[in-house]
Amino acid sequence: MTESAPSRATVAIYDRLAPRYDRSHALWLRHAGGEAQSALEAAIRVALRPGMRLLDAGCGTGAFARRLLQQSDGEIELTLLDPSPAMLARCGDIRARQICGHLETLPLPDGAFDIVTCAWALETTIDPKCAIAEMCRVVKKGGALCIAFCSDRDAGGFAPWLLRRIVEGRKTGTFLSSETVEETIARTGEFTTCRLPCRGPAAALFAGKQ
Repeated sequence: MTESAPSRATVAIYDRLAPRYDRSHALWLRHAGGEAQSALEAAIRVALRPGMRLLDAGCGTGAFARRLLQQSDGEIELTLLDPSPAMLARCGDIRARQICGHLETLPLPDGAFDIVTCAWALETTIDPKCAIAEMCRVVKKGGALCIAFCSDRDAGGFAPWLLRRIVEGRKTGTFLSSETVEETIARTGEFTTCRLPCRGPAAALFAGKQ
């Protein structure tokens, strides 16, 4: 797929944000997305085994991948993918294969990974349904797709509401329907999806591939 003008614009935004992204993202986790990420990390920790192949799709600066590596019991074969070269450049300390690419067109074979994670990247894609289909494709049978994303549920307070306005104002992401994300995964006919407990405006899903 030829990179579209909107996707090039999004990549450019994240290239510019890369040096200060971790600081602003920490505010999001503290006031809005922390419960979702904690729930996702706990689910992954239960599923992760030494020797597994894991793809972190939309890895950003690698903060989520570092947390998973700290919590893993043994070596895992890690692949990091992100469309922003500047974001990937900040992952140089992580022992992993790096791929600069888009979630909508993963340059990876079918069933290549035991676990695919996508934390706070699905909402930045031009076509989230296409990105979901691609991530589902590269999960092996018996594996899992694990996603945390900005959700259009009620923010539940001023700080989350304000952060949502900032994200939308910067055009760094959209707030997705949890039901639509679940339905898109279910449409493959291969996954059983569990919605992890957390409050909006964030959601986390664990989907096992049968």
